[in-house]
Amino acid sequence: MTLDERLDIVEEMIKRPSFRENKGLGNEVGYYIFDYPAEKELIVRERINYIRKKNESSIEKYKVVVFDLYDITISILKEKGYLEKCYDFERKYGFERIVKSVGNMLRITSSNSLIIQHIKGNTPENAI
Repeated sequence: MTLDERLDIVEEMIKRPSFRENKGLGNEVGYYIFDYPAEKELIVRERINYIRKKNESSIEKYKVVVFDLYDITISILKEKGYLEKCYDFERKYGFERIVKSVGNMLRITSSNSLIIQHIKGNTPENAI
């Protein structure tokens, strides 16, 4: 199946009430992963933007919200005054150490992850 065909399926899937209501066999929370080759990133971004804009002008009772983890991370670092410190820290200790330090600061593996808090705080009702 081509990437465009797979994206067509995704677009149709998110229109289904069962998708938005997370109604599975065991009432589990719905997490969906759409994998694609890295070199197709711009195509996928363009399609996601198209779906989001199309949804804005539709009569559907849900909103498509897009979060970019990179943008969220930079925003949190700026908000806490750590962004410039991160540049210095990376120069001094290297990329691997800064990745670990930022991950710890964001509480990536914690139930109170700053990224999860950001997404929860910026997701309106009836959104996907």
